[in-house]
Amino acid sequence: MHPLLQALFSPWEWRFEILIILVPLTALYTVGWRRLRGKRGRQSKLATFARLAAYWLGMAVLVTALMSPIDALGGQLFFMHMIQHLLTMMVAAPLLLLANPFPFMLWGLPPGARRAVAGQFAPRARFRRALTAVTQPFIIWFLFIFVYLGWHDPDFYNLALTHDWIHDLEHISFFTVAMLFWWIVIGAGPRLHANFPIWGRMAFVATAIPPNAIAGAVIAFSPTVIYTYYESIPRIFGLTALQDQMYGGIIMWVPGSMMLLLAMIILLAGQMAGQEPPQPVENWDSDEAMVAPGLEYRVTQNRWRKLQTPPEAGRTH
Repeated sequence: MHPLLQALFSPWEWRFEILIILVPLTALYTVGWRRLRGKRGRQSKLATFARLAAYWLGMAVLVTALMSPIDALGGQLFFMHMIQHLLTMMVAAPLLLLANPFPFMLWGLPPGARRAVAGQFAPRARFRRALTAVTQPFIIWFLFIFVYLGWHDPDFYNLALTHDWIHDLEHISFFTVAMLFWWIVIGAGPRLHANFPIWGRMAFVATAIPPNAIAGAVIAFSPTVIYTYYESIPRIFGLTALQDQMYGGIIMWVPGSMMLLLAMIILLAGQMAGQEPPQPVENWDSDEAMVAPGLEYRVTQNRWRKLQTPPEAGRTH
């Protein structure tokens, strides 16, 4: 077996600080999915097996990126580190957003907590207004590019590889901005903004391709080693630091750009099929049924009041 394949099948590092976050989130989503799946009509259609599979697959990819030998090899090989970033930002994040996690996680909460969280997303709630203001698409785009390219600065990159806590901060920031980026592209809940048409989302994705491609090409064709950390450690698998850097740049450039291009193609297909992006509506921007399926609410002083009980249940779930 090739040494690289052998290394990839080596034991995983099951990190408690990661599992203590990912396992409860997966359980919360699954419980919420089951609750909505057990309801009738529109709610059962929301809880599809495709969404459940997308969420579980996204979590599996995230676990693989962060706790498999890919993580350990990323500290020895630049191109493996690029694969890790690709899995985290371009595979796991969009899969999790395709699962539309917001309504399911709400319904995974106990009733009191669910109402408290839902109340923060009421049309006049301060939290909702603040979140809407700071998550405008142009802000998210610049934040995504700034964080993505910023961590590839040689000084920051070398620093992350020499300090575990900075390396973890890098991964957290990568995943956070990726979730925000794909939230805008996919249009998952909560839907806070005015209608963002498909052509706008295509432009949102298209304008992210050149910065990614240019950065990857610069790294791939650099005549010198940019990330000197890899010169300070023993080389493995017969790769020089410059060869390793070239492969990593190509991975960032080609597969990374292809994932963005694929998103554009899917959006274009939706446009040609006549699909409309989710649009806000009065009082709960079309998420009313997702936050509290079967219930009708009105907002008074930022508080939710139940107007009627769903016929299929004698109490609030």
